[in-house]
Amino acid sequence: MKLSGKTVSAVVGVVVVAAAIVAVSTSGSSPADTTVATTLPASDSTTPGNSPAPDSVPPAEYQPVRITGDALPPMPEAGADAGIGAKVPVVNGYNFDGDPVSLDIAASGKPTMVVFLAHWCPHCNREIPRILEWAATNGVPEGLRIVGVATGSRNDYPNWPPSAWLTDMGWKWEKMADTQDGQVFGAYGGTSFPTMVLVGPDGTLKNRFSGEVEIADLDRLVREFVNSVTKA
Repeated sequence: MKLSGKTVSAVVGVVVVAAAIVAVSTSGSSPADTTVATTLPASDSTTPGNSPAPDSVPPAEYQPVRITGDALPPMPEAGADAGIGAKVPVVNGYNFDGDPVSLDIAASGKPTMVVFLAHWCPHCNREIPRILEWAATNGVPEGLRIVGVATGSRNDYPNWPPSAWLTDMGWKWEKMADTQDGQVFGAYGGTSFPTMVLVGPDGTLKNRFSGEVEIADLDRLVREFVNSVTKA
């Protein structure tokens, strides 16, 4: 299901391997500062046979990531989503405080909703209160993991920095800071903000939708997803 949202330029399809970078282009989004985001080298990977990633990195609004696996195809404007059923890439990154956050969803075994949010996006600023109200009134389905990924961040756009913005907005779940060039967003095939991605406990993509989603629709989509992956 694809809902309308703030469109950004399409992500160029790439294959993501141990030390490769997923590039995503957001129209006019070159930040004014000089922070450089990099991936973790292969020697720092969390895959078997390599040394583990650092336990922490310095606090920052952009954080390094390590992405393993194939990028999902870009979300379509309409019609069937070719990414459904594909394995999502494994992402190991950090929150704003520099603490590790892992999106190795198959390893966690939990149904997961990954929410990509941009601090300057008006749709995101309207959608977060809906997500919070949904959680407060309908309740988050048992066992569902929710991770907010701050992406598309620009220090010359409103509501900078994203760390303070998410706190001020009342985001109550896990947070991950994307790289300056949106590598995590690109790996998930994102094309607009906000984007919500539903991933089964086996690490396969079950649904993606973007834009402002009303509470009733969000509740239906999430519960259908959780019910479908937790059936006995």
